[in-house]
Amino acid sequence: MDETFKILMQKAGALLARRAYSRAELGNRLARFAGEFPLDTILDRLEQLNLLNDADYAYNFALCRMKQDGWGPSKIQRSLLLHQVEQSIIDAALLRVENELGRGTAIERYVQEYFAKKGQPADLKALRRFVAHLGHKGFDEDGIVSVLRRMVPANLWHRFETGESIE
Repeated sequence: MDETFKILMQKAGALLARRAYSRAELGNRLARFAGEFPLDTILDRLEQLNLLNDADYAYNFALCRMKQDGWGPSKIQRSLLLHQVEQSIIDAALLRVENELGRGTAIERYVQEYFAKKGQPADLKALRRFVAHLGHKGFDEDGIVSVLRRMVPANLWHRFETGESIE
């Protein structure tokens, strides 16, 4: 049993040296090698050594995805749930990132960078496509409307809000 513990700790260390994992995700990876060995012993020890921490993992994941990849909170939440991070930890991480970056600044920053690279939507079809793109990135409807209302020309925004059809 001591030999299995050592082997699993080495395997966990090798995995964690490459990238961070959530507790459940690392447990799933180690399960292939563990056989009947209780993985909670390994995972608990890694947490004691602060090599495994779901709160830090969720925070760093959210911060990186929001700042570097332009993801919104709902896309981050979905992804962290797929990594088997608990909802309460996800909520705390998103709140912490929001407090550090400022509420709404992630979408504002993303829209500004997008407009600088690709320009503002020139017509109603392009605006609708951009709104859908922002939704896919994980930004909520209220945030999208709030930011675009200020950043898109008023006449184009009015046509969008009234639901004018594209001819």
